[in-house]
Parts: sequence; C-alpha cells; structure tokens
Amino acid sequence: MFDDLSSLENETEDAQKSSEEEDKPARSLSRWSHVIAGLILCLLYLPFRSHPWSWPLAIAVSYSAFVFAIALGLSLDDAADFFGDLRVPEYVATLLPQHSLILAPVTFLAYLWLCAIPILPHWMNVEAHYGSVWKVCGIALFWFVGTREGIWLSGKIKRRLAKFEDES
Repeated sequence: MFDDLSSLENETEDAQKSSEEEDKPARSLSRWSHVIAGLILCLLYLPFRSHPWSWPLAIAVSYSAFVFAIALGLSLDDAADFFGDLRVPEYVATLLPQHSLILAPVTFLAYLWLCAIPILPHWMNVEAHYGSVWKVCGIALFWFVGTREGIWLSGKIKRRLAKFEDES
C-alpha cells in the first residue's frame, strides 16, 4: 500500500518537472508568436490607417516579429541562452539581411493584396463571420510563409549554437 503511494509521488514529481520544462519562456514565445504579431499589426495599422505607409509598415514589422518569435522560441531552450551569451544576439542580427530578402516581397505582396480588393469579384470580398475569402487566404499565406521562415531561421540558430558550444 505504501509502495504505491511513494511511486505515485515520484510520478507526480516527474510530471511537474516535465511541465516546468515545457513552460520555459523561450518555448512559449513561439506558441504566442501569432498573438504578438497581431498586437503589433493593430498597434501600427489602426492609429495610422489614414496614411498610405501604415499598411506596409504594419505588415513588415508584425511579420518580422512573427518570424523571429518562432525562430527564437524553437531554437533557444530558455531566455538565458539569448541574453547570457553575447554571441547569440550578434548572430541573430546577422540573420536580418537574409530575412530582408524574404520580407521585401512579403511586404510588396501585402501592399498589392490590399490594392487588389476593389477589383476582385464580389464573392471574394463578401464579409462573413470569419471574414472574406480574400482576407482568410491572405492571413493563411502570411502564416504559412512566416512559419516556414521561422523554422528555417531556427535551424540556422540551432546549428550556430551547437558550433558555439563546440568552440567553448
């Protein structure tokens, strides 16, 4: 009877340890990347929507936040990896030119996406409770491309971190 109780306590301690490991700050960053990107999009677009530059700027900044939240969340075990080693932020900064090669067409396509709304057929712009077909397709494409780029950058960061550890 008491053997069962001690094994049950050990199992609950193991379960608590594994749940603590899953909820590390950097890991949760990738889970919340879409929320972070959505908030940034709203903060940059809604107050300035009368300006012609607000849509491309909001898309570029929110897309970058989305991609790097996924990349850092998947590649780092915890936030101490990013802030503890000065080589990691320097390497992440070197990824910005590669990211800009993808960001430029994404921003341009987002601008064209918005400009195409008046010339689209009516059935693509009809607003339903989930939005129009055009908006859903744009959001799905944004999410897919951003997720793929975030995973790609995550792999590059993981390889560089492994190289940093081998040098140490």
